[in-house]
Amino acid sequence: MERLNENTERKIKTKYLLKFGYNNLIGKNIRIGKNVSIGSFTIIGDNAIIGDNVTIGNYCEIGKNIIIGNDSILQGRIRTGNDCTIEEKVTIKYGTILTSGVLLKKNCFIAPNVITLGSTHERITKHGTVIGENSYIGAGSKIAADIKIGNDIVVGAIGFVNKDISVPGIYVGVPVKKIK
Repeated sequence: MERLNENTERKIKTKYLLKFGYNNLIGKNIRIGKNVSIGSFTIIGDNAIIGDNVTIGNYCEIGKNIIIGNDSILQGRIRTGNDCTIEEKVTIKYGTILTSGVLLKKNCFIAPNVITLGSTHERITKHGTVIGENSYIGAGSKIAADIKIGNDIVVGAIGFVNKDISVPGIYVGVPVKKIK
């Protein structure tokens, strides 16, 4: 990793505006699109691919081999494991934690302090959580390991998703149940 800030010159594969805050650590083999803004005190692991018009806030910890699609926003204090894919037009709000191998599909919205879990109560590691297109995950929600949430699904605030959800609708509670 190399410390990088707005006063540092370094060869990064990019063509257009790139705005850095202060005291960032950036891994090797990073590809950054045009019009990208990275806040201060952010860490980005090796082999990251960051699309066009992406904003990454302050104090983020981005794992290795991550892909962040065009027009996405990672607000601040976001933590991701390795090998996550964030498709286009995804918004991730403050304080969210994504374990390894999470897929956030196009145009989904993750409210503040959402956590995807990466292991079971039996301490078995499971990755591969998927959150579908146009879905909304409410503030403080928790998603169990290796869960698939389909397209056009709303999970209310502080919900706990402990099994796959495929039918569009609104889900609330602990564990979540469909209400609409």
